[in-house]
Amino acid sequence: MMKNLKIMNMLLGGLIALGSLTACGGSDSSDDPTPPPTPPTPTEKVLTSVKADYSATVSQQLLDVANVTVRYIGENGQVSQEQMTSTTWNKSVTIALPAKAGLNIQPTLKGDVAEGEYTLSAKGQMAYTWLDQDGQQLQAGLTEKTPEMEAVFYADGIGQYLGAITVNCQVARAFGKDYSVTDTTITWGGNADDDSTQGTLIDDTGATDDGR
Repeated sequence: MMKNLKIMNMLLGGLIALGSLTACGGSDSSDDPTPPPTPPTPTEKVLTSVKADYSATVSQQLLDVANVTVRYIGENGQVSQEQMTSTTWNKSVTIALPAKAGLNIQPTLKGDVAEGEYTLSAKGQMAYTWLDQDGQQLQAGLTEKTPEMEAVFYADGIGQYLGAITVNCQVARAFGKDYSVTDTTITWGGNADDDSTQGTLIDDTGATDDGR
């Protein structure tokens, strides 16, 4: 009997000691809580580029008598070109700032034109948007338009009129990292005058003439 009591006392003492250790461990944990995670710092939006949306529209009869090339500033900041195969043309590019952007419509006579009356027209425009480092819009811009060239010509007056389209149907702008937009000069090459950026303000006025 005495032996059983001794065993029970030993077991009881062991349980009391284990409870004391558990209580102490809990106390240490509550005294030193784990700090909450630090929220990530939001990335600052920085103006890095401008997105230019180019478009050109010409009459079908202009395509009939001329090869129409659109020259524009591409994503690499250099002059690129595409030939129009339909009466409308569109292109979107993103250019790192500071940058120049613009387009120029250049028709070249295909050859001898049959006698007759031709309605020739051409116009272009460039809409631009300011973008951050993630390609997201920071601020909307404006739409810059070339003068709209439109006239009715007989065959013997077409060549001279095509030269007028080349000189006037263009827009050229320089963009800065401070949201500035200024007139600039772009060397287009081909048969365009290198410094012919006159008359490229926003303008919907149609030019009419008679080449008879």
